[in-house]
This record gives sequence, structure tokens and C-alpha cells, in this order.
Amino acid sequence: MTEGNPIILTTAPSTSHAAQIVYGLDLRGIGAKVIDNPLKSKDPLAIILTKGNENIARSAITVIWDAMLDATPRAADPDGLCYFCGYDTTGLVPPVICPECGHPLDTIEARRAASEGRIRD
Repeated sequence: MTEGNPIILTTAPSTSHAAQIVYGLDLRGIGAKVIDNPLKSKDPLAIILTKGNENIARSAITVIWDAMLDATPRAADPDGLCYFCGYDTTGLVPPVICPECGHPLDTIEARRAASEGRIRD
């Protein structure tokens, strides 16, 4: 890893999200820091690896995001409607792929989009 080519582990929409991610990585012995996002994505911040194994760090990111999104177990509104198309997903057993639009509603990406109020590409 060189300073010119940082390994971006994830992006974050806010400093509070970024701080939670860095803290979660630090608890696992993985060094990371927050930088302005060099990628052209919706999130203004990026978390980069500074110390530790990239594969372990990426696995940890999944666990950390899952914990942060605990209040959003599925990309659906409070009535159980798919966040992406409005299909009623009430009663569908996880893992749920919306039968109407095909979005996997239990993934971290879909749950992030729903919790942050943005449509995923």
C-alpha cells in the first residue's frame, strides 16, 4: 500500500458514520482514517486502510455496517413496502428479493440507501 494509492474500504455520508466505522475497525486492530472521497460517488467521505489486512478489514466493514443499520433490517418502509418500488414485502422470509423490482432488500447496500433516504443505482 502506498500513500498515492490508498485502499478505500468504504464510504460514508457523514462524519458521525465515518467515526463509528473507524472506531469499529480500531476495536478489531485495524488502522483506518477518514479522507475526502476521491471517488465520484454520493458519499463525501472515504475510510481508507492504514494498518492491517485488507481482507479482514473488508469483512469487518460488513459487520460494522450491519450493526450501524440494525434499526433498518430491510429496505422497506414501516408498512413493509419495498423502498425501491413500493411492493408489499410483508410476510416474505429473509433473505428478501423484491418480487416486483428484483432488488435484494436485506443487503447492506439496500439498507444503507433506505436509511439514508437515497435510491441506490
